[in-house]
Amino acid sequence: MTDLKVLAHELLHEAQQVLQQEGYLNPSAVVLTPGENLIFDLEFETEEEREDLYAEMIDAAKEQNATAIITVNDVYLEGSDAAVRLEGAAWGALAESAAEALMVTVSGGGFETWSLVSPYFRRDEQIVFQPVREMRNPGGEIELLGDWTGKTGAA
Repeated sequence: MTDLKVLAHELLHEAQQVLQQEGYLNPSAVVLTPGENLIFDLEFETEEEREDLYAEMIDAAKEQNATAIITVNDVYLEGSDAAVRLEGAAWGALAESAAEALMVTVSGGGFETWSLVSPYFRRDEQIVFQPVREMRNPGGEIELLGDWTGKTGAA
């Protein structure tokens, strides 16, 4: 069986590299099935397109008896407890603008959904990542994924 924590950290590391090289990250997902891993490009322009892409991914996960879905997104953080904490006067206004993060969310049957969150800020042409945190109840991603396993208490 795939170690979900190891895979989530690998996907986060790859996302950090892409963001450093390209300056942006397209959302994606990996659906883990008994036979293969399905990779989905979740690029969208409207909320309706986003919902359709997630519905298509969930249908494929159900049809293939998936054990987990791992999504990778570039998000804006909300709330003071999620913001990056930059200490020292040298950071100035930049400390207040660090509100972006890479988020890898893992959901499936038999375990509580969780996320790895890697806050970052942009400084000139450089992206500076803050320490990765693991979070429970990640929020918006759960609304789109719902209880895709059909098992109470999952996702």
